[in-house]
Amino acid sequence: MKLPIHRIIPFSNVEGIGNRTSIFVQGCNINCLYCHNSETIPKDFTSVHLFTVEEMIKEIKANMPFIRGITVSGGEPTLYHKFLIDLFNEAHKMGLTCYIDSNGFFDKNQINDLIQVTDKFLFDVKGIGKSLNKLCFSNFLLENLNSVKMKSERFTISQEHISNLKYLLSLNKIEEVRLVYLKGYYNEEKVIEVIANELKNYPDIPLKIIRVHARGLTPSRAKALKGHIPSKLDVEKLNKLAYSKGIQQINYIL
Repeated sequence: MKLPIHRIIPFSNVEGIGNRTSIFVQGCNINCLYCHNSETIPKDFTSVHLFTVEEMIKEIKANMPFIRGITVSGGEPTLYHKFLIDLFNEAHKMGLTCYIDSNGFFDKNQINDLIQVTDKFLFDVKGIGKSLNKLCFSNFLLENLNSVKMKSERFTISQEHISNLKYLLSLNKIEEVRLVYLKGYYNEEKVIEVIANELKNYPDIPLKIIRVHARGLTPSRAKALKGHIPSKLDVEKLNKLAYSKGIQQINYIL
């Protein structure tokens, strides 16, 4: 087996606790309008390096002893669950922790063996607006993920998506929950209520609210976000709302 790698960041302190090697895989099962790694979405492996487990371990060892663990991001890491099981087992032998930064759209039964060997997940919650395909979902996902349904004109959230969050919380596998805040694409209060309902029994797990921005986006994506970038005051208000709903640990990025 080989893993398609878009890039490797030897040292990062924003993808989980401690200094970590961040591994960005190529290929994603959704297509978020605000994605700042949109070049990793296509499953086009012609311009990426394909690593074996042995080659990945060699790359990781080169960063020791200055790292605490590895975080696999992307793209969507769970697409390559069989490879990651072997990689994580080898990384654990070196005393490293293994994290996954996931969009949360996966079949938990299909990847359960990976879940068991993953120390923590960084879990993105997607709040979707008037058109499911407008913000985050590719045509493929719309055709194949039956659990995604519109709840109202302005708000929907996949029940399978939240079910995966609930399951990982029950296993103590969540490091943090993330929400990219776009103004006007979804009902912010309802999204916060959904998250708060899941985090109420886990007071030590933080919610990270990330203010969307256009820096680094392709011109077409940046244009589509025009009018949907919240102000700093908007983010602070959402932060206060989250506290009022019972979320005790909140970080927000302006």
